Amino acid sequence: MLRALTSSIAVLATLALGACSGDDGPAPAPAPAASPSAPVDHTTQLAALFAGNDPEPLDLEQGRCFARALQEGLDEQALVDGGIVDENGDVVDTLPAFDETTATAWVDAQLGCVDYVEASTRALLTQTRGDLDAEAYAACLRAALTDDAVRAALVQTLTGGFDSPEVAALADAQATCAG
Repeated sequence: MLRALTSSIAVLATLALGACSGDDGPAPAPAPAASPSAPVDHTTQLAALFAGNDPEPLDLEQGRCFARALQEGLDEQALVDGGIVDENGDVVDTLPAFDETTATAWVDAQLGCVDYVEASTRALLTQTRGDLDAEAYAACLRAALTDDAVRAALVQTLTGGFDSPEVAALADAQATCAG
């Protein structure tokens, strides 16, 4: 169980990056060029990046929600400056560590569309091949962490702060609840 939990924590850190950085799947189709007066719509590319390879219907739905929310939180220049969109206007295949502003916008979009505890439970259930009391794990995690604590840990993860107290608290809660 500990081995599966360690893998799950890594999966969940990746979840913060949209569950797809560096995946080997086909690159999403480029967004059509926009006129100078119209905002660029990266919804399809961002949704595909967020959903990852072999997405389930829930992943696709959450990906579309995330893409719309992220574009509401970051304008085109902020997407480029944050490393999400390249200079050609395409969403990148591999995401960099983010600055705090970009990470905060990403996490706000993510948490606006995805229940972190449900996502964590699904990931750990997959990692353990069903050898998890999902209801007990989810209840324990909800009791152990506030929404603010999850948000802070995800922001730290996206900025490269894997050794931060926030990330450690999240990992400890997951380990305790999975035990």
